[in-house]
Amino acid sequence: MMHHLVEIATRVQEVVRSIPADVEPGEELCMGADGTPTLIIDRMAEDAIVEYVKEKGLPWDILSEEAGLIDNGGTRTLVIDPIDGTYNAVLGIPIYSVSLALGTRSLNDVEIGYVRNIVTGDSYSAEKGKGAFLNGKRIRTRKPDGDCIFSLAYMGRFAAPENFQVALKSRRTRSLGCSSLELALVAQGKADAYYLNTTRYEKSIRVVDIAAAALILREAGGDLWDLKGKRLDMPFDLETRCNILAYGDEIVKEVLL
Repeated sequence: MMHHLVEIATRVQEVVRSIPADVEPGEELCMGADGTPTLIIDRMAEDAIVEYVKEKGLPWDILSEEAGLIDNGGTRTLVIDPIDGTYNAVLGIPIYSVSLALGTRSLNDVEIGYVRNIVTGDSYSAEKGKGAFLNGKRIRTRKPDGDCIFSLAYMGRFAAPENFQVALKSRRTRSLGCSSLELALVAQGKADAYYLNTTRYEKSIRVVDIAAAALILREAGGDLWDLKGKRLDMPFDLETRCNILAYGDEIVKEVLL
């Protein structure tokens, strides 16, 4: 099944790179199923994925932030974020991805995850119980050097005060605007934690944002928790949202929470 996700990501990458110069990728088309605007770049990427699944006759339903649930009578669900980091893409910031995960009902039963940086082509992948990989090479989380934590944290308009406390506990903090790639950086050992805590429920994490990256992080040795102290699980829907801490080593959780 992994080869299908690789081919899907390649199609999305090709579609995005072929957007004509006279087309504005950030033009709003409509409101997506998740309640946020669907932009041209989102629609083109989503169409490429849906068309591939149909063309190959794959027995998968599709859950997307744009179209919602596409019921194909499938035995599994392909959970997609066609463009994670849409506004980075529109602004020309080279940090955005296509995120693809295959499971049945919730985050914790995802079997396969695949995230590709559309600009660089770097590809993160994992199959449950088989480890995590970057461009085919095994990756693992790292143990921080004492309390010198490098965190990735949401710092936008709706950031809760706790986000800034996390920043103060960290040696360095960045906010990159693409949760799938931020979790992948933790999995890769380039960062120690990703923290998102918003004051507005509708701005917090959805399963489509992190379904693939969560498996990659866990297979690399890290984990994700909600901010109520429970190991993170989320159903395959667009209504459930959650504030989270993702980390590479248990000591990070102890320091930041």
